[in-house]
Amino acid sequence: MRFRREENNNPWMAYTDLGVALVSLFILAFVAMATLKEQKAEDLTRTEEEVLSCQEEMRKIASERNALLSQSLKSSIEKGLIALEDGKIQIQASFLFPINGANLTEEGVRVIEGISKGLLDVLGESDVIMVSGFTDDIPFSGSTTYTNWNLSTERAVNVVKTLIAQGFPPERLFAAGFGEFQPKYPNDSEEHRRLNRRVEIGVTPLQKSGLEERKVK
Repeated sequence: MRFRREENNNPWMAYTDLGVALVSLFILAFVAMATLKEQKAEDLTRTEEEVLSCQEEMRKIASERNALLSQSLKSSIEKGLIALEDGKIQIQASFLFPINGANLTEEGVRVIEGISKGLLDVLGESDVIMVSGFTDDIPFSGSTTYTNWNLSTERAVNVVKTLIAQGFPPERLFAAGFGEFQPKYPNDSEEHRRLNRRVEIGVTPLQKSGLEERKVK
């Protein structure tokens, strides 16, 4: 006697199995997305903490450097030849150059020589020195092609040359001229214009090129 297996032809059972499978798949996807989101949040928090830690370390280094620079340049600061603001050495152009001139005077050379040792004392292995020249807003007289851009740049370059003569490695120095476009004060009086005619010397970390980074790795 043969027994025939009864087949389950109930369509609702098939729909139920499919529904359970879809729900399970949805739950797995939801859990995966929640886990990924949590991981991303942790990574973002860790990155923010690392950035804050790096910024705090940079502030600490800058503070220590400024204290050392202030001590090293104490004599020039007390004489009123230079000022130290936000870690940058500020020098009035009248202490360095003749009116409308880009070549350092003898006094100007002595001023730069007086601060060169202090700069060397605070120069770290990954630091460079940026020398910036600035003018007031009065156009350069006597030429239609030579402008305050030229004057500020040439002054910065000549300060760099003097620092090199004092033993600074050329690859750790660079110059920039800003003309009248970065004034400290409004150019609304002779005193403010005098203060805007200046040279700034600052220490900044050296940005490594991609080639140098690959060599290090």
